[in-house]
Amino acid sequence: MNSGDIEANSTSSDGNADSKGSCSCSLFKGVLKLVLLSTILGLATNALRPKNSIDLSRNYFPTLAAPVNPEVSQANGEVGIVSTGENDQGDPATNVIQDQSPPDDGIQRLTFEDVRDHFLTAEDELSSTGESIVAFVDARVRDQYEDGHIPGALWLYHYESESLVDDLRPQLEMAFFIIVYCNGGDCEDSIHLAADLGSLYGLPPENVYVYEGGFNEWKDNEMPIKTGPEAR
Repeated sequence: MNSGDIEANSTSSDGNADSKGSCSCSLFKGVLKLVLLSTILGLATNALRPKNSIDLSRNYFPTLAAPVNPEVSQANGEVGIVSTGENDQGDPATNVIQDQSPPDDGIQRLTFEDVRDHFLTAEDELSSTGESIVAFVDARVRDQYEDGHIPGALWLYHYESESLVDDLRPQLEMAFFIIVYCNGGDCEDSIHLAADLGSLYGLPPENVYVYEGGFNEWKDNEMPIKTGPEAR
């Protein structure tokens, strides 16, 4: 191979490398433009929606800070301090107290038995007076609500609650027990909505409860279910 051929091959290789670099740069710029355009269109669409738009300044996942050393009631009636894990000597009794204590996030939680009793009380009140001090609130999406919900439950989807809550305020303000639920298990929409009812919408936090077992547990226990868009 003569020197001319070597130079030609070298020039060809350099050209191919430049071409590949140019293609990669063009592809990156194209993707960046597409992302920017999608973002602009999304923000514009959200701003033009008459209702149910996403409030970009709102925290949809509020959390309440737990105290550094939360107190718990022990079996003997005395008040103890839950171990935080720092300087923990591995005391089994302390670990049991810590494991059994509920999350200290300011949210009141109800068991299935509690919710069942409140439901039966509400049904008795409604049949005798037409009113009840118990209000169930379904924090799930509309389709899930219509597929089946606790009879009498008000639909208040967590992510659209700001545009829905005013229509439900009379029933919520009359209730002494506002029981919020979603599907249960890993679903936390009920917890976030319960926090919003007290912190954003001015309802007494002491009246707001979360049914952690949720609709799935309610259904598994063969409790009454209402389908369709109406509460009852």
